[in-house]
Amino acid sequence: MWVRYDVQHRQRDLGELLVYIRLPLLPPQVCSIHYQMFSEDLECQKLLMEAMKYHLLPERRPMLQSPRTKPRKSTVGALYAVGGSTTIEKYDLRTNTWIQDGVMNGRRLQFGVAVIEKKLYMVGGRDGLKTSNMVECYDPITKVWCTMPPMSTHRHGLGIAVLEGPMYAVGGHDGWSYLNTVERWDPQARQWNYVASMSTPRSTVGVTALNGKLYAVGGYDGQSYLNTVESYDAQNNEWTEVTFTVVTVK
Repeated sequence: MWVRYDVQHRQRDLGELLVYIRLPLLPPQVCSIHYQMFSEDLECQKLLMEAMKYHLLPERRPMLQSPRTKPRKSTVGALYAVGGSTTIEKYDLRTNTWIQDGVMNGRRLQFGVAVIEKKLYMVGGRDGLKTSNMVECYDPITKVWCTMPPMSTHRHGLGIAVLEGPMYAVGGHDGWSYLNTVERWDPQARQWNYVASMSTPRSTVGVTALNGKLYAVGGYDGQSYLNTVESYDAQNNEWTEVTFTVVTVK
């Protein structure tokens, strides 16, 4: 829009301007819409090709890095380190520093952490002896803690992930046995409900959300460490074993 306002005098500056635009990080249609304008300048052509390669060759992105493929620091959130002690530390990418950002209400180990609406949720865990079903919420802006409704089951070593709004507490250990049960937190109703259980008990399990499904990866079932993966479909309320191929890169 800036160039089109005065094409005669501003067109020659377009290449210098585009150097500072993250074209690879913008939707591909942006490049196609403005292709005619970009293609009239050699420097613009180079930048346009750089962006198109980044969009069309995702497997080569590690080799296509440039200042224009790095998100601006002002758009990157903060990283929080929680647990191990009672302090909460925050890493600021812009200043490359860690600072103490808060203090937990007590010592807590092997709990789950998730982010919902820019607040940190600490779920379950243990204080060194007792396994807890407690859920606490920390607001990094106000530095205020509040206690949320507890889970139905005491859990430590559980996995936590947010899938399209609700938060899931997966597996873990209740102090007596290894768990395959799963609870879902509804942020609107502010309550926990059981959903379908996994086929295998999993403690210290890795859990993440990907492409509309929840994945439980590995863990310990009380007898062996697992290399199996299960996925959860919230629409059908069912877990399915994931088959995968291990690829060795030489």
